[in-house]
Amino acid sequence: MVTDHQTAGRGRQARAWHDEPGNAMLMSVLLRPDPSYASLVPLLAGLAVTDAVEAILGVVGPFAGRVGLKWPNDVLVPELGERKLAGILAEATTVAGAKPPQLAVVVGMGLNITWSTPPPEEIRLRAATLTELAGRPVERWDLVAEVLRGLERWLRRADEAGPAAILEPYRRRCVTVGRPVRFQTPIEVVEGTATGIADTGELIVDHHGTVRTLSAGDVHHL
Repeated sequence: MVTDHQTAGRGRQARAWHDEPGNAMLMSVLLRPDPSYASLVPLLAGLAVTDAVEAILGVVGPFAGRVGLKWPNDVLVPELGERKLAGILAEATTVAGAKPPQLAVVVGMGLNITWSTPPPEEIRLRAATLTELAGRPVERWDLVAEVLRGLERWLRRADEAGPAAILEPYRRRCVTVGRPVRFQTPIEVVEGTATGIADTGELIVDHHGTVRTLSAGDVHHL
């Protein structure tokens, strides 16, 4: 499903997503991954979106090939102070009445294409647009097509080769690993150095000499 505008879009930790009609790619996709790699769908979706962005930027523009993933799947532009280009939220459910039980994952994503009016300053300082990076207008449906091709490609690779087909490329794209981070959940805050991505897709953090494997929370680069 693709929409022109959201009035109640949300991201991780129930954050609001700012957009105006026609300014962003706002899309939800229903996936039915194999259980062997279902926990890695958020990472897979991040790879698909970065592939799509780089396919668009690869034609022209100084930022071709220069986007990265903040764990688990925020798309950032490191050369612009890690301003955020896209956010992705994956939510799993079980298909009601299916026998045997079937897993479904809804992947929602929002990617800034342009600003029709200047956004609030706090957003402008933290967000980037694809038009800004490409140095030319970008057609939203071209981007949608690239994202769908990317999702299909990564799902096929995971079906054929298992979780490693997602994990190794993701680890190369992830700009969180090696960074000091603050990991925040509703019940605790953990600060340390992100040292890796577990085979389950969780973030590994060295917290004052104690290794923590963290899954559900919000990561801030320090």
